[in-house]
This record gives sequence, structure tokens and C-alpha cells, in this order.
Amino acid sequence: METDTGHGLSAQVADVVSERAGIDVPTTSTDLLEAGLIDSLALVTLIVALEETFGVQLPLDDFDVDHFRSVDAMADFLASVGAQAA
Repeated sequence: METDTGHGLSAQVADVVSERAGIDVPTTSTDLLEAGLIDSLALVTLIVALEETFGVQLPLDDFDVDHFRSVDAMADFLASVGAQAA
């Protein structure tokens, strides 16, 4: 069950994906990689945008692309590193 904070974080991540990376996200659960909506350059841009927007340093030493497959996955990952919905 999704909390209001989780929903707020997903909505904010969707805004970042759309506005900063220029990716039109059909739903927050859409697999962006499988749908061909994100490539390696867009992924790097997106990581930087997420870090700037949420004021976090994402731990990428053990990089897992699955954290960036969908808006929901990104929100979950951000929540796990302590980012909060504004």
C-alpha cells in the first residue's frame, strides 16, 4: 500500500523525469528502459537532476539500473536514501 509521502515522491520524480530529462512518462510504473524512453545519456542526466532536486548523493558504487527503470522504482530508491517529498 502506497503512503501519501510515497505518492508525493513519485509525483515529484515524474516531474523531474519530464522537465529535466525531457521524457514523457505514461505511468509511474512504466518500465522506461523496456519502452525505449531512456538511454545511457538520459540516465546520467536524470541521476544528476534527481540529486540536485532532492539534495541527496545517490550511492552508485554498486550501481543497479533496476533503481531507474520506472518513476516508482526511482521514488523507492530515493526514499531508501532519505529523500523526502517537498
